[in-house]
Amino acid sequence: MASAPSPDVAIIGGGVIGCAIAYRLACEGARVTVVERSRIAAESSGAAAGILAPRVHATAPRLFDLALASEVRFAPLVEQLRADTGLDVEYIRSGALDLALDDTGEELLRDKLRWLQEAGHGVRWIDREETLGMEPRLSSELRGAFLDPDGFQIHPARFTQALAQAAARRGVRFELGAEAIGLVGSRPRGEGIRTATGEIRAGHVVLAAGAWTSFCGDWLGFPIPVFPARGQILAVSAVPAPIRSIVYGAGIYLLPRVDGSVVVGATAERVGFDKSLTASAMAWLLGSIPSVCPALANASFDRAWAGLRPGSPDELPMIGLVPGWQDVTIAAGHYRNGIMLAPLTADMASALVLRGEADPQLDLVRPDRFGASGSR
Repeated sequence: MASAPSPDVAIIGGGVIGCAIAYRLACEGARVTVVERSRIAAESSGAAAGILAPRVHATAPRLFDLALASEVRFAPLVEQLRADTGLDVEYIRSGALDLALDDTGEELLRDKLRWLQEAGHGVRWIDREETLGMEPRLSSELRGAFLDPDGFQIHPARFTQALAQAAARRGVRFELGAEAIGLVGSRPRGEGIRTATGEIRAGHVVLAAGAWTSFCGDWLGFPIPVFPARGQILAVSAVPAPIRSIVYGAGIYLLPRVDGSVVVGATAERVGFDKSLTASAMAWLLGSIPSVCPALANASFDRAWAGLRPGSPDELPMIGLVPGWQDVTIAAGHYRNGIMLAPLTADMASALVLRGEADPQLDLVRPDRFGASGSR
């Protein structure tokens, strides 16, 4: 029997970025193999909260434009995934509130509100009475809130699984439990992936290994300054759940899930590849809840977990051809915004890989923007 043809593209990483790119490539008819050392959504993609409210949490320069370009892709992508797989990824319009708890907080939020409104975004300031009218279980000490009625949420692990299932239905091959240990080929041509059990030849290689992508730099002779940033997060539950909106305040966020739990997050720590939970982080998260939503002070503790976000020096991803290589693309370093930026990343990466088309926004996330030292 003849062996299966080599894939057009081999992807390292089975998180949301790798799976989104695989699905987009497969939709365009490419043969794709995904190599994942563990399981789908095993790391940051499975640990994320899944808040899609860029006007609240992603307004940093340059990041905002990327987030908005990705945001508009979610609704059609979710519908396409549902048609392909029948899976519900809990894509819900919750609305998002950013609370002002003191004078300084109110001033900062009103400044953000002003430029967003001038740019035509449908956000507004609501006073204390209207905020408590929407969410009466929040702290009565709040001064008001920044409201984004178009804040959404999605279930990150289910979203990633749906991307993988839809990709597999379109012919993508997943090599789970297979660790990539190097590239086949030499500069300037990457010819596939070397794993512990053999080689996977491919016309193009995509590096989407999250916080571990930096190790691929040794294979390429090019520094990839992606680093792990630990995020500790927990969930509590109360019946009925006291909030319906996504709520930011006191340095934390509260995300109400459809199962009645409320996700509380999250820390941002540079501690290397350490996913330990710490007493200090749990104490901070739990201790901050009552100042935002006193009704959750006596909620049941469900669970806690940690993930390693793939950080970068400027908190923007790296997407594009690796300098000096014709057939190796990187898509990593999304930090807190991997779920948010997955649809846009998939579209830009697939157009680059299949047709050599460079979206103008790729200039914001060039892998070579940090220089030869990998710092900026």
